[in-house]
Amino acid sequence: MAHVFHRSFARAFTWLALASAGVAGCGTDAGENRPRQAREEPSEPLSHGQILAVVSTVDQNELTNAETARLRATSEGVRSYAERVTAEHQAIQTRILALQEKLRVKQEGSEMQSNLRRDAERAAELLRTVPAADFDVTYLNAQIGGHQRAITLIDAQLIPNADSAEVETFLREVRATLAQHLAQARRLRSRFPMLPGDRI
Repeated sequence: MAHVFHRSFARAFTWLALASAGVAGCGTDAGENRPRQAREEPSEPLSHGQILAVVSTVDQNELTNAETARLRATSEGVRSYAERVTAEHQAIQTRILALQEKLRVKQEGSEMQSNLRRDAERAAELLRTVPAADFDVTYLNAQIGGHQRAITLIDAQLIPNADSAEVETFLREVRATLAQHLAQARRLRSRFPMLPGDRI
């Protein structure tokens, strides 16, 4: 049983290293949930349509994984967390649609969005297939790494490309929500055993 447990976590940490390269190990500044900039993300100019597409991709990933957690989590705390994530990311989706209509823009693809989508597919597959006994910790580890990466992208890439006060305000509000989710995921993760390589 212990061997299965550690093998599954090895897979989880391997994925997190890929999905959060430059973020796992980024730490936080003064405990403010402010990860340092991820080095692997290309610096590219982004239109409002591309910015909204990136946020939407992060959002949809969170909704997909939260639904899996609501079905597979064994801890009541993790299930409650997933329900909160679902409600608050659904609200972000509603805001995205309203902004698209108000600004008269459509979502546009970018290299950043493609990278996020590829990593999201890996995360979703891991969460669908990890043994049930390991699910809660795997989900929380993915939440910590994913939220760190998303906050870094907002700080380093999305806000600097927002050339309207309305889009910048939206991004800062999304960032605040993500920071709250990150802090809660860390608190929940601290209730489970720590393993080599854990960074919460």
